[in-house]
Amino acid sequence: MRVLVVSHACAVPINRGKLRALAARPGLELSVLVPARWRERGQAYTTCPGEESGYRVFSGGIFFRGRVGGHFYRSGLLRALREARPEVIHLEEEPWSLAAGQVLAAAALWRPRPALLILSWENIEGVPSLRLQRAIERAALRRAEVLIAGGRTARERLIRLGARPEKVEVLHQFGLDPGTFRPPAPGERPGVFTVGFAGRLVREKGVDVLLRALAALGGEWRALLVGDGAQRPELEALAASLGIRERVEFTGWVDQPEVPACLRRMHAMVFHSRTTPAWAEQFGHPLIEAMSCGAVPVGSDSGEIPHVVGREGLIVPEGDAAALAAALGRLRGEPGLRGRLEAAGRARVLREFTWEALAARTFALYERALAARGARDKVSAR
Repeated sequence: MRVLVVSHACAVPINRGKLRALAARPGLELSVLVPARWRERGQAYTTCPGEESGYRVFSGGIFFRGRVGGHFYRSGLLRALREARPEVIHLEEEPWSLAAGQVLAAAALWRPRPALLILSWENIEGVPSLRLQRAIERAALRRAEVLIAGGRTARERLIRLGARPEKVEVLHQFGLDPGTFRPPAPGERPGVFTVGFAGRLVREKGVDVLLRALAALGGEWRALLVGDGAQRPELEALAASLGIRERVEFTGWVDQPEVPACLRRMHAMVFHSRTTPAWAEQFGHPLIEAMSCGAVPVGSDSGEIPHVVGREGLIVPEGDAAALAAALGRLRGEPGLRGRLEAAGRARVLREFTWEALAARTFALYERALAARGARDKVSAR
């Protein structure tokens, strides 16, 4: 089976674990097309074409670099189609994106026609706002043999837009290496109850709610906030005004290899995102990284968070600092509960979120897409 993945996310090397796991499967000839230059969260990435870990990399020039839904290829796409000769195109771009429209147009003219899988993370109404992008999305939902929703809330949105429920599968885009994100060895986690957060320090992540909850918690605790962002000065001032600044460590940005060690210091990972008119939490990847490292996830009920946390953690109402403080107090005061949730979270990560687990489910969707294309072609030939 020949598969071409089109993905701006795979321009970032740490996002290619699924490609490596897929490439190891017998009978799969895998290629990926990524932007030759991409910018994400202030960092620039450059990709050169060639072979990598069992799969082929194509790179192309794009217009509007760094715009997730607004970029499209000025070079590279036709070459990738011509040389990879895909039976399946796996489009890891929103179905309303300009890149999706470009791939749809090219695939419609290609012979033999490849089967199409399209990923969507979008989970709120009103996006996209442009008429052209809405038209692209309608065409994508009709044309795709399989639609991959990054979460249950994204699946619900696709179905509301008219996608047939049997075509839509929930599958997270990114996984992890459970050996890298492992539970703490003896001595790696401090004895004092430690609450953590990892991500951007911006208002929608709700770190201010976490600080207010910690101020109300009382007793012994420490906090570890891993990441940086525009709200950091405000959050440091808030911690000082609440009288807890000396117990809250702001690490700033840390290099990716250092993240697992930070997570292993946490007993609980708080991800208290708050919904805005234009955004709701689409997943919260640090939650599964923390679960893999033995921290109990505590989330708000924003967007996809309750489904990510599941029964392996605790959920509190969005914006409710008192409820968050109570949840943290319960985890601190009930080590038996904390231990059960830690073990359950690690087991779920091994079952659902490793790169190998994601690759196995993705490969099954490739086979399903090919079968659906064959059935559709037979109907069209009648």
